[in-house]
Amino acid sequence: MSDNRYKLMIVDDEYEIRQGLRSFDYSSYHIDVVADCENGLFALQTMMNEQIDLLVTDIRMPLMDGLELAEKVASRYPHMKIIVLSGYDDFEYARTCMKHGSLDYLLKPLDFEDYGKILARAVRMVEQERVHELQRAAWERKAKLSVQHLRKRFLRDLLYSEMKEDTIELESSAAEIMLEEYTEYVVCLLRFTEYPRRPRGVGDKDWALILFTLDNLMQDLWGKGYHYVDVDGQCALIWTDRAAIDGYKEDPQSLAVELEQVIQRLKRFRGLFKSKLIYTIGTVVQQPNQICRSYQEAAALFQQDDTSFRDLPGIEAADPEEAACNVEQINNGQRLIQEAKQFIEHNYDRTITRDDVAEYVHLNASYLSFLFKELTGQKYIDYITSFRIEKAKSLLRHTNHKVHEVGEMVGYENPRYFTLVFKKYNQLSPLEYRNAAYGRELS
Repeated sequence: MSDNRYKLMIVDDEYEIRQGLRSFDYSSYHIDVVADCENGLFALQTMMNEQIDLLVTDIRMPLMDGLELAEKVASRYPHMKIIVLSGYDDFEYARTCMKHGSLDYLLKPLDFEDYGKILARAVRMVEQERVHELQRAAWERKAKLSVQHLRKRFLRDLLYSEMKEDTIELESSAAEIMLEEYTEYVVCLLRFTEYPRRPRGVGDKDWALILFTLDNLMQDLWGKGYHYVDVDGQCALIWTDRAAIDGYKEDPQSLAVELEQVIQRLKRFRGLFKSKLIYTIGTVVQQPNQICRSYQEAAALFQQDDTSFRDLPGIEAADPEEAACNVEQINNGQRLIQEAKQFIEHNYDRTITRDDVAEYVHLNASYLSFLFKELTGQKYIDYITSFRIEKAKSLLRHTNHKVHEVGEMVGYENPRYFTLVFKKYNQLSPLEYRNAAYGRELS
């Protein structure tokens, strides 16, 4: 066995069992127990900040049981090895967990000799995979977190300030968010009734869990646009779905009905959300840079007396031509643009921002955009997008990779966003393009 160390998490709602599992001698297996959690929600939250190799989880737990946890872990962290603990009455649950990628299951009370054998097998599997996957997994995780960070920052700025169109175009692409000009938008706000104060009796740990849960639940319960949860628990929903907005204009109650349905679904977490949720709906706006106006109106409808919404934080976008005046005249502009293109061509398969490219060629990011347009006649964002799409078309024609795999190979972490961008540039979805290309080859 190598000198690598392996990180293990224990998840069980019974304190005595967690302590009993911690007392096992893991040193001979090169395993460190880095966390123990009392339910699946706390476990998922911890996994956001801690890379876990081995997961030992009970099945029956409050808020999120082991079956749901195993399913989510298998989807989000496919290389993690899961060992399930179950009683005799949970045998069918344990079998279902095995379908979601669990390595093995053990019956309670635990036989530590069997436990040691399963741990040894799990460590061998992790060690075999680590040589080829560790660097790739770490990079993918970094890229995913980078996209998540960019997405949250962009949505915050979009809601709180009237951004310039060029800034929206650049930052929405980096955040993998599709916002079209001349498309209507409307913002709805969900708040706890005690906003901006926390519900009474909720500590820092519980509040962090509530925010984490609300953010994740909105991804599953609502898919009509984009959402942003702030540190005080307000959830802003940016509706981009044309059918929903058209329906709202014809019947103002239609969005209210959908929001009520979302709130009803959240009620299954009654033990977690200790305050009721209320909502408001802003006006329909015509451009992405007007989304903040819909947000401000929705906020004003809560009729609060304080100044929470009077002085919204703004982000001043740099004017490219003004930035150009502040940078020395560059005589070798063509060479710098060529270097920028080479950087893009060598890194298009991961998340790269305009700032990354600008840093590589030692230029101000706004000036890079200005110089790119001046010397090539093409916007920076159009170049990198078209380059990725051309690579994707080649992969779709000449490989058997799945569509979402092709998207990841050309730098798009979000499969839905990749499909939207591809269709915008080709008038066909990736699958339609592949089928059409295959048909031409047969004819």
